Amino acid sequence: MSFSANDPGLPALSGVKLSRRSLIAGGLALGTTFALAACSPVKQSAPKTGGAGNGAITGNVPARPTSFLRTSWSTDPFAEGSYSFLAPSDVGMDARTLLAAPVGPLHFAGEGTSSSAPATTHGALKSGRRAAAEIADIPGTVLVIGAGFAGLAAARALVDAGRVVIVLEARDRTGGRAHTVPFAGTVADLGPSWIHGVTDNPMVQLAAEAGVATRAFDYDNEIGGSARAWAFVDKLTDRAWDAGNAESRPLSDLLPNNLTTTQQWALSVEVSGEFGADPSELAIAALDEGEAMRGGDALLDQGYGAITDYLAAGLDIRLEWVVSEIEYGDDGVTVYSADGAELRADLAVVTLPVGVLRAKSVAFTPPLRSDKVDALAGLGSGLLDKLWLAFDDVFWDAEADVINWIDPDNPGLWPFWVNGYKFYGVPVLLAFNGGGVARELADWSDEEVVASAMAALSAMFG
Repeated sequence: MSFSANDPGLPALSGVKLSRRSLIAGGLALGTTFALAACSPVKQSAPKTGGAGNGAITGNVPARPTSFLRTSWSTDPFAEGSYSFLAPSDVGMDARTLLAAPVGPLHFAGEGTSSSAPATTHGALKSGRRAAAEIADIPGTVLVIGAGFAGLAAARALVDAGRVVIVLEARDRTGGRAHTVPFAGTVADLGPSWIHGVTDNPMVQLAAEAGVATRAFDYDNEIGGSARAWAFVDKLTDRAWDAGNAESRPLSDLLPNNLTTTQQWALSVEVSGEFGADPSELAIAALDEGEAMRGGDALLDQGYGAITDYLAAGLDIRLEWVVSEIEYGDDGVTVYSADGAELRADLAVVTLPVGVLRAKSVAFTPPLRSDKVDALAGLGSGLLDKLWLAFDDVFWDAEADVINWIDPDNPGLWPFWVNGYKFYGVPVLLAFNGGGVARELADWSDEEVVASAMAALSAMFG
């Protein structure tokens, strides 16, 4: 899962390190390397004996972990997926701009509205600041719907400018899809893990202000994988560059009819794992979204939760306030809760995720105009789930950043792992599944998911 500056198709960038997201697809502007990973509901426990798998695990690999954390975006009604992706449509790359456009007193923010950095935490952060700037000269009170990075950034900017702001959050905590919890003697980010492109990234500055240290992450420091896989991705990139109707056609149009095991694995990592969507769901043009991100990627010592806590400090945030309807017009905005409460303000910043907007679980009165409907039709909500596993001892390569696994029977299952020991100093591993495989696993029991992951580890290290 690595590229170097000498790979075919990369721009000439002498002395400049690109973020992993900029290296995806041979140097196209953006991928979505696990940018906003799963948040809730989360299951945490020591797994029971039994479940699916390939029988008893022997060798260096224990029969089971000491504890685990499993995320499930598809069952989270306040996310309805992980992060947005560009789907084939007639609106193409205009989808995000259309979604961001104000409608009367309603202003929109969130990673799905970011054309420069979609599906990233700093894209969400910047979108919130952009929405705050839009209403800076419009007098009145403000309701911010959602306490993720976009909502907190908007509220922070407005409150610092002296505005009266109330933030409404459906969950019992702030952070939205960013959520950090204690795990196995360290912390586990259940939502986003990485800062992508640390050069001139506002999230880096915010982390420093919050006192959160960063640790450089090197995708090139990997074990496993396949050179043939990267060659296949390079060729796919070349075809994407030259493809006609790239905004309205799916990426699957560029694939051979019969894929090898290695090619399937490459797509599971570079497409399903990057965008949370499979090639048939993703527009060819999705590979060219956003701006290049330089400086490499980083993990956070204390997790993203420390940054959202910093942003939220001192704000008027109403937790467990589940919005059911947003009524708007010339006289302002009235927001209704699922239990019958209501709040009124002159303006509102709506930061609901694309998945929630697409699910229509929040009603708009009057209905959103046609350009918003078109925008949502041009965006999808990808799925990427995490599994954190804790052990008594390290039985894998302790120095690698990345562990790649090509399952010969199911090359899209458990294709990408992160060595938590290197970054957190405790024996933990972090595994990912994306796209269709993640949707399939969402229906599995905890025992089945953990046993399947352990079977993969046994095949790798047993």
